[in-house]
Amino acid sequence: MQGRRAMTVRHDLFGWVSAGLVGFVLVGIARAGEPSVSADAVREVLGRTVPLLQKSAATYVEKRDCFSCHHQALPAITVARARRIGMTVDDDSAGEQSDFTLEYFSARAARVRVGEGVPGGAYNAGYALWGLHANGHKPDSVTRDMVAYLRTKHRHDGSWRIRTHRPPLEDSHFTATALSLRGLQLYAGKQGADDLAERTPRTLKWLLKAEAKTNEDRVFRLLGAKWAKASTKDLKRLAKELMAQQRSDGGWSQLPGKDSDAYATGQALYALKVAGTKVSRKSYQAGCRFLLRTVRADGSWLVTTRSKAIQKYFESGFPHEKSQFISICGTCWASLALMELLPVAK
Repeated sequence: MQGRRAMTVRHDLFGWVSAGLVGFVLVGIARAGEPSVSADAVREVLGRTVPLLQKSAATYVEKRDCFSCHHQALPAITVARARRIGMTVDDDSAGEQSDFTLEYFSARAARVRVGEGVPGGAYNAGYALWGLHANGHKPDSVTRDMVAYLRTKHRHDGSWRIRTHRPPLEDSHFTATALSLRGLQLYAGKQGADDLAERTPRTLKWLLKAEAKTNEDRVFRLLGAKWAKASTKDLKRLAKELMAQQRSDGGWSQLPGKDSDAYATGQALYALKVAGTKVSRKSYQAGCRFLLRTVRADGSWLVTTRSKAIQKYFESGFPHEKSQFISICGTCWASLALMELLPVAK
């Protein structure tokens, strides 16, 4: 809803039911008469979106030599998911993105392994490991150094911290904490199992205790809690708090008083799905309808930047000019949420 805040949707029923080994799912009262989102409509949009993501990621590495979460990690995660649902992707391009990430961290290996040399800090390393794992990269000396880096940055209270604040992508201690834990889970290996077993409860304790103020906070608090194997009761509480922020237009906003956008909506839906929400739930469907209404003809979503630029402007091949970096992130989150509506290819 442009120009004014959309009203927050109230959910009158919030029960949980067992789903066997799948986990737990949220159920609730739905608004009647709303059709389910068409799989064909989703595929049509993604058919425009995924090539755009890969094209822009390739352009970025031609013009810059530093790893970024917005052009390497999130697109890699999204492209990997597209492959899983049977979409045609450029595997050579995906491999080049992993190579770029590995070369970046390898070049600073001596500093990384002792807790230095990562400009974006723990959240940056966590995103990088998630992206590498999504593309099938096996543990090696580079990922071992990155794991060592994350261990040095883990605080006694269980959290990892954001170093610089460039909202919303790089602004939340919850993001840094959840992604750092996930990076350790993906690459610590058997040798790091005991270390991880000690760190995980501390991390979960911080996630459950710290106050979440933004959508980014609530999303990564829920993801982190799920990855840390929080109790059903705690996951229910965190999911309910995130779900309660849904607007009457079906979307979520980054901050109170701001309009709904693809970044906040996509990541909220993704986190809820990871935590066990059924995609058939009307609130999930409403969020996806919001995304389908707001996608551009080129397959992108516009997310207006609210972060101060810190590098010289350049065109990355993604639309929306000064908002291109956060827009590619929003487009990735929107795509990940929509992809959950489609079955994994056999």
